[in-house]
Amino acid sequence: MNALRVYRLSENAVGESSFDDFELPRALNNFAPPAVPFYTSAIEKASGYTAIRIPVGWVGELHRSPHRQMLFCSTGALKVTATDGSVRTVRAGDAWLMADNIGKGHRSEVVSDVPFDAVIILLEPQDQL
Repeated sequence: MNALRVYRLSENAVGESSFDDFELPRALNNFAPPAVPFYTSAIEKASGYTAIRIPVGWVGELHRSPHRQMLFCSTGALKVTATDGSVRTVRAGDAWLMADNIGKGHRSEVVSDVPFDAVIILLEPQDQL
């Protein structure tokens, strides 16, 4: 399987957040010639990135994502609860698309015995993913 599984946190017209999962397709491309082709997704525009570390025991209040953004976790585990009660635990190797930047938001907490380390990429405000 060449697709990347992504947790998507979005919101409905009344601002309630919920999770669904989707597959980000990847196709064999000549991405870095003269290297042998490998699998890549479509390129999406981004405006920046930040590397984060959230300490063990951290618990976040209900909050919205500040931007439409994609997170890639490198270590630790973060439990995220949408306002509809759906839950995902983001762990090393997981991808999480945050598109809940207008409604009620979500709650999150570090549930691992090590800090939660990740890179967040700020995406353009669109609904492509």
